[in-house]
Amino acid sequence: MKYFFPVLMGVLIVLGLVLTATPYIADWLLPVSASSYQQAKPEDARQAVADWFGVKPEQIKSAQALRQRTATGSTAWLMFEATREPVVQFVINARLKQETLDPASLQTLWLTAAPKLAWWQPAELKRETYFSGKTEKRSLALMYNETLQKGYLLVKTTETAKSKPKNSF
Repeated sequence: MKYFFPVLMGVLIVLGLVLTATPYIADWLLPVSASSYQQAKPEDARQAVADWFGVKPEQIKSAQALRQRTATGSTAWLMFEATREPVVQFVINARLKQETLDPASLQTLWLTAAPKLAWWQPAELKRETYFSGKTEKRSLALMYNETLQKGYLLVKTTETAKSKPKNSF
């Protein structure tokens, strides 16, 4: 009994060190690929757009989403169909600024880094402007056509070593 508590303390210290070092060892032995894509189910995409806009999922008619994760951050491409009201509220709440959409910015911002997806067609909206904004770790770009009630949302997140984005779409 005289050695029980010192042995218990030693086991707990070793266990703590092992649990602390495990993520670093696992990352060294099994590194994450340079980039990975995640396609969201339509219902998950609707929920994600509804979360971004701060509305109920029923207000989003349909949505598609894809996310690419890399070591430096992530990029999410979202296409949605919704009425004008949630989009206007989102633009106001996120304090997005209206920018001119010339062919060069359409190509560099909206099309160059985007994967080849049948539903990612922001040029079909035939817009001359888009909305953009930045937060500490995110840059947002939104294009919407109220006649078609269709829009595209591009979210780029920069990741630091201490903060990882949550695994939700």
